[in-house]
Amino acid sequence: MAYQPATDNEVEMTKHDELANPRSCWNKARNDEMLFVLLERDQSFPATVRFWAAERVRLGINNSDDEQITSALREADEVESKQS
Repeated sequence: MAYQPATDNEVEMTKHDELANPRSCWNKARNDEMLFVLLERDQSFPATVRFWAAERVRLGINNSDDEQITSALREADEVESKQS
């Protein structure tokens, strides 16, 4: 099945989607670059993602309204609601 990007209301970060999307963080990583993966079932997932987003904004890497940040925060909210 060919990769199809998420719609505006979808957050797409499953294992399958990350592998299939040539523009994903996973696929853009260099071969010698370290990665850190959080699983949805990890209770620290929402807080960790929120910290990452806040830190990117604090460091000036992103603006708070960048899609990368808003998408991550939506994902943190979605995971938190599943964990509750």
